[in-house]
Amino acid sequence: MNIVKRTLVCLAGAVMAAGMALPASAKVEASGELKAMQDNLREIAKQVNPSVVLIVVEKKNSEKISGGKFGFNFDFPNDLRKFFKGDNGDDEDTPKKKQKMPQYKSSGMGSGFVITADGYVITNYHVVEDADSVRVTMFDETTYDAEVKGYDKRHDVAVVKIKSDKKFRVAELGDSDQTLVGDIVIAIGNPFGYSNTVTMGIVSAKGRLFDNPELNGAIKRIPNIIQTDAAINPGNSGGPLLNINGEVIGVNMAIAGDFSTGNVGNMGLGFAIPIKDIKKILESLINGKKSVTETPWVGIRLQDIDTKLAKKLGIQSGVLIPDVDEKGPGKAAGLLSGDVVVKLDGREIGNGKQLAGAVASKEVGDPIVMTVNRNGKEKDIKIVLAPWGEKSAGENGAVKKEEGTKKSSSIGVTVKTLTDKTAKLYGLKSGDGVVVTGVEDGSIADNAEIAEGDIIKEIDRKGIKSAAEFDKAIEEADLKAGILVLVEREETSRYVVLTKE
Repeated sequence: MNIVKRTLVCLAGAVMAAGMALPASAKVEASGELKAMQDNLREIAKQVNPSVVLIVVEKKNSEKISGGKFGFNFDFPNDLRKFFKGDNGDDEDTPKKKQKMPQYKSSGMGSGFVITADGYVITNYHVVEDADSVRVTMFDETTYDAEVKGYDKRHDVAVVKIKSDKKFRVAELGDSDQTLVGDIVIAIGNPFGYSNTVTMGIVSAKGRLFDNPELNGAIKRIPNIIQTDAAINPGNSGGPLLNINGEVIGVNMAIAGDFSTGNVGNMGLGFAIPIKDIKKILESLINGKKSVTETPWVGIRLQDIDTKLAKKLGIQSGVLIPDVDEKGPGKAAGLLSGDVVVKLDGREIGNGKQLAGAVASKEVGDPIVMTVNRNGKEKDIKIVLAPWGEKSAGENGAVKKEEGTKKSSSIGVTVKTLTDKTAKLYGLKSGDGVVVTGVEDGSIADNAEIAEGDIIKEIDRKGIKSAAEFDKAIEEADLKAGILVLVEREETSRYVVLTKE
């Protein structure tokens, strides 16, 4: 590369030494369409910027906000979690201890936009959650006190009222249903505190399920989310996502990023709540409704059915239930581990995302009917949706290899009965099943990704309570046809099929 650069310099010098004039740069003329687009974007920024506000809140906290001070105080979607893991600094050999944190004042900031001339502003619930005071700064840098009028926690929407008799520029609300994948969109907000930042991108996807079930205290699931690659960063929360007519088609709410390490910034994966869904509850929020209703919950784990499972179960489509929470409404209604959900309220279900999204679109207290296939027969089960339940907290601790376990099965694992002593040794909860104490490299179990510390609870739908029952069940099972095994890991259950293939 350096040689090339030196050659170019020498050639240029030779031309000038010979008294030859260098050719003038050709003037680039943009096409009419490109100029029209640029003019359109300029007009959108000019018209909408005065409606977009910076929201600064103060609150008392006993723990730090995971997203910092810029208005993203929850994690990224669960289906993206595996791509953005970070070390949380915990020592795996040391049990975690809860410490009481002192309260302190903290400030946070986000965005919002004016929807009425008398100063009502839409933003995200997580921007103003637990706020002791709210201040709103306009495009002209005028600052006003404000108050939270209404909010809906599970939909992550809030309405703030500016305390002023002045009239304000209003952002026009559009129709998010008319937005299509590939449409150009513009985001305006206050990323990292840089006020009234304008970015552009396209609608990357529609109908996403924002799935965040593992983060305590945060929004669990929101259906029908718009995904965009327009640059969105912490601080854009609550700001508008606009179409090319300058109409609001969504409220920016989250991004994908690694919050555990502080590596937070635009990755081309931004998410916005469709404005049509907000319009349904907007009047009630303006009138002061404050809802902290949780996401509706059935209390089941979901597993998509692959080819092996479909063949073994004799099922063409549906969603397998590997685990039913003891405290959930699904358990009370009669759902069982091993059921395959084939319909919800009469509509066919093809995968776990579809089922989770359908449930998330309901409200707590709504009745639903799940049609399940149980041992080849369909059964309708009526369930009344409950508020999201907390997972039972298991013991924390490292899995330590147990000495003296020598018995190995034909599938390549050694197991031990899950007694209270064994459970404590492996940092597990005691109960039925056997704990895997070793896995042979390249074995059938290893190929099925069974690992040391896993709990095997069923073999071909028969409950396993001891190592002796496990050995007998494996001996009687047909590896050629495939063995259906229910495995639990970190309180999450999953079915796997063991075969010689």
